[in-house]
Amino acid sequence: MNLAIHLHLYYGEQWDEIKNYLLNIKFSYDLYITLPEDNFALIRKIKSFHKETKIFVIENRGYDVGAFIFFLHRINLSDYDLILKLHTKGKNGCDWRIGYYTVSRKYWNKLLFEGLLGSEKLFAKNMQNFEKFPKLGMIGSKYLITSAFRNYKPVAHDVHKMMKELINVYPARIKFVAGTMFMVRSSLLQKIKDNFSFEDFEQTDKNTKDGTLAHILERAFGSLVVESGYEIKGFDTNAGFVLSRLVLPLRNFLFSKTLKRNLLKIKICKIPVYWQKISRNKICILSGKSSKQFDESK
Repeated sequence: MNLAIHLHLYYGEQWDEIKNYLLNIKFSYDLYITLPEDNFALIRKIKSFHKETKIFVIENRGYDVGAFIFFLHRINLSDYDLILKLHTKGKNGCDWRIGYYTVSRKYWNKLLFEGLLGSEKLFAKNMQNFEKFPKLGMIGSKYLITSAFRNYKPVAHDVHKMMKELINVYPARIKFVAGTMFMVRSSLLQKIKDNFSFEDFEQTDKNTKDGTLAHILERAFGSLVVESGYEIKGFDTNAGFVLSRLVLPLRNFLFSKTLKRNLLKIKICKIPVYWQKISRNKICILSGKSSKQFDESK
């Protein structure tokens, strides 16, 4: 099966880590990389790894999703059976509740890559499953595939509207890969390519949490697969992650630390043992925000 890989390399320092994942692919593929700025040293490293890589330096629009739409308009989808979408992801930030799991920002990034390229054996299995199951439309980490309402609530109305315009369907539920790294049958992307362009995306604002066109499309990619009669599945196994999620409620029972408004509270076995009022400046430091950002968000 012919494979094209798109990697949006926003954090160039993550290239070596991603390269090691790509080494688990043992057959030829076409690699396309988008960068937010020209970086001669990085480009040289990429070319030394995969000399036929096509590299584009683009504006920072629409996060990784805008870059993916840019890529789609640089290829003929009919030339490929499968498209593998990858991107770098910041590893600092709050934990997120995704489906049944609470996932740290750092582990989220790891799960995304491990679900697709975690080993040579897993990648081969993913490819074989596309051949074995004609109705398999998309693969991602099974721990990050979700249809929980809380994971698409901010854009539910917009996704329904988009799906109505694309294929004249209001989905009963929205199922997608949280984090937007997946392998998908290329034919399922034609409607996206036909209806969106890179210029549709505004300049990326790091302070925006949800609700942009990129966030709507993140959910629509999966929804389009499901409503077209295909399935989204994950074939990865991460026992360590599952075990850590099982013991998390026990850990939170034994010890918890919360910061609400200006009150820091520590509990042991759900019993408050310490609390302290925190000044506004210290809250800014603890939350990683500037005073101005804090004032705007409080």
